[in-house]
Amino acid sequence: MIYHLSLKAVSFGTGLLHLLVGAVGFFYPSFFGKFLKDFSRNDWLGRVMMGIAVLWTVILLATIDLGEYTPQRIWFVLFAFIFGSLVILAIEDFIAVRALALLLLLGADVILDGAFLSDRSWRILLVLLAYGWIVMGMFFVSMPYLARDKIAWVCTSDKKIKMAALFPMILGLVLFTLGLVDS
Repeated sequence: MIYHLSLKAVSFGTGLLHLLVGAVGFFYPSFFGKFLKDFSRNDWLGRVMMGIAVLWTVILLATIDLGEYTPQRIWFVLFAFIFGSLVILAIEDFIAVRALALLLLLGADVILDGAFLSDRSWRILLVLLAYGWIVMGMFFVSMPYLARDKIAWVCTSDKKIKMAALFPMILGLVLFTLGLVDS
C-alpha cells in the first residue's frame, strides 16, 4: 500500500469530488459549458495541472519501494523531474487534457489502493470507477482531441450538459453516502 487510506476515506473523497463537479454542471450548465469548451486549450491551467502531476510522480518515485531498482532511485526521480519540466515548457497542444489524463491515472492508483484488501462488497463500484479513469486517462493522453470532440458535442445545449452532469452527481452522492455511513 502506498497511500494508506481507508476505503471509507477514498469513497468519501471521490464521492465529494464527483458530487461537486456534477452539481456545478447540473445547476450552472452555461458556466460549466463555457469552462469545458475553453478547458482543452487552456494553457495556463494545463501547465499548473501538469506541474501537480509531475510533482506527484516525483514524490511517488522518491518514496515508494522500487524493489531491485532502488539503487537507481535518484535517476528515476531526476528523469521524471526533467522530463516533466520539459513537457510543461514544450507541449502546447491540449496540455490541459493531457494533464487531466495524468491526474486521472494517478488518482486511480489512490482509489485502487484504498479498495485493496477491503472486505466491503461495494468496493467494486470504486474499482470500476478507477478502471474507467484509467481507460479515459489512456485515451486522453494519447488522443486528446477525443476529449475536445466529446466536450464540443456535450456543450451544444444546456440540456446535454445537465444530462451529462447527472451521472457524476448521482455517482458522487452514492459514494459520498457510502463513505459516510459505512462503519
